[in-house]
Amino acid sequence: MEILVKNKKIFPAEIQELLQAFFSVGFFDESLLIGSWVMPLYQEAFGIPYVLRTMDIDFAVEFALSDRAKKVDLEKIITDLGYIPVVMQSGVRRFSRENFTIEFVAHRKGGRADEVVSIRKWNIVASPLPFVDLLLSFPFTANFGDFKARAPLPEAFFVHKLITAQRRPRESKKDKDLDQCSIIARHLDMTLSDWIRLSGH
Repeated sequence: MEILVKNKKIFPAEIQELLQAFFSVGFFDESLLIGSWVMPLYQEAFGIPYVLRTMDIDFAVEFALSDRAKKVDLEKIITDLGYIPVVMQSGVRRFSRENFTIEFVAHRKGGRADEVVSIRKWNIVASPLPFVDLLLSFPFTANFGDFKARAPLPEAFFVHKLITAQRRPRESKKDKDLDQCSIIARHLDMTLSDWIRLSGH
């Protein structure tokens, strides 16, 4: 599904610049914008209102199926935009600029408990989390005219947040997840078959 975004200024200039840079190297061919910054997209494309309260910019990354895949130095692209790499104690590498923080996540397979995974195709390190494949499997494309970005459909985002909220150790993050779920739920028209299709992933 591709949706033409009429309001080109739904994102701050810093985020639009970042999305354009990622699009230019093909990042969104297989990866997604996730987290709270999908909410401005949902408001523009699906009429789902939300007041954003975060500066974290999260992306879900698909594993490359082959080491022969064309490699892109995404870390250099990010740092060229003025972001500073910050390595956490767990080994996760984030990128900070002023108030913005970029982080990547990938689907955690099976019972593996790796704290980080290296995505060699993009020269980045991602945090492996469960159920990320749910987001990656149900995307839509937002067409801004001069660039495109992909994000999970609201139905997939809703189910993912509902599942992960129950696993949150911190009440503040759990409350934010459930707040987003309650807002999205008012605008969804999901049948039982939709629930089974999404939650059974």
